Amino acid sequence: MKRILLLILANYLVALSSSSADCPKAVNNILVFDKAQPSLVLSVYGKLSGHEFVIDSHVNNLSSPVTLKVIGPPQPKEEVLKELRDALLNQAGIVITQIDDKRESVTFNDGLRVEK
Repeated sequence: MKRILLLILANYLVALSSSSADCPKAVNNILVFDKAQPSLVLSVYGKLSGHEFVIDSHVNNLSSPVTLKVIGPPQPKEEVLKELRDALLNQAGIVITQIDDKRESVTFNDGLRVEK
């Protein structure tokens, strides 16, 4: 139940932050993940970026918790996306790489040291 409420809240905050995924304007910084599943963080990242994911099958099985607090004055959307990418990389070993203008590759690298 807690996970569902967190997902609903995250989706609501992303909707408030950006009226369009293609809009490079600043977004409000109110994103809080406390030991969230990587899939939840990826979902918010995907909605904010507007990109389609090409996901490695290992990513769906990850359960490394991700904790991130982005609270402050509005920042450019790219900076918020970078914070989300960095959290996924450093805490779950998830690497997001842009393929083209509309797609990103999402892979798991088990050789990376992740924060616990």
